[in-house]
Amino acid sequence: MRNTLVFSLLLNSILAGTIGYMVLRLGGLKYVFYRLGHTEVGLYAHRVSLFKKMPDEKGAIIFLGDSQVEQCEWSELLKGVAKQPVLNRGISGDQVDGVFNRLSELNRHNPSKIFICLGINDLLFDKPLRDIETRYFEIVKKLRADNRSAQVCIISVLPVNNDVKRIGIENDQINELNIRLQQIARSFAIPYIDVGTPLLNKKGNLSELFTSDGLHLNADGYFVWKKAIVPFL
Repeated sequence: MRNTLVFSLLLNSILAGTIGYMVLRLGGLKYVFYRLGHTEVGLYAHRVSLFKKMPDEKGAIIFLGDSQVEQCEWSELLKGVAKQPVLNRGISGDQVDGVFNRLSELNRHNPSKIFICLGINDLLFDKPLRDIETRYFEIVKKLRADNRSAQVCIISVLPVNNDVKRIGIENDQINELNIRLQQIARSFAIPYIDVGTPLLNKKGNLSELFTSDGLHLNADGYFVWKKAIVPFL
């Protein structure tokens, strides 16, 4: 009986420790409670359905990716700079597989430029770098094949700041992925735009000046992004 009790306590301790680690990895209790009420599956489906209902915008400049893309008002940010309509095709939580599966919607716009910012969520959920790289390569390959007149640009995966909030990803991982994205850009002879370096603090993390949660950009951060991409518009 005593051995059973000890084993049960040990098992419960291990379980509690595992759950605690997972909560920390996901950004704390506040993030977990948020996730319980906001499923990415529903968000993905809703955004995709919205994209499909929007009118054609021939020659559009398209921003494609995850929450880093979705959370910016690109058409307003680039007003007076962009010569073509600007479309936001970002979905919070999206990963390389999700983006690959929705590429066909872009074709009807005959886009003039496509900016891709993608990969942070794949790192968050521990997808191997090789798998991210392979799917990213396929995304660029398909975009180039389906939109021959469009200029495709790869935006660097942005740095994080685990001192502001525990994100669960280290900048070393992000840097390694960016090295692979640079190689993809070279393979297709397309621009790779380093948005991350101007956002860094002295420690090599995303500066507190540009984020409130250690991951996403505030308005000042997006104006740094704007400065980096204007030469490519």
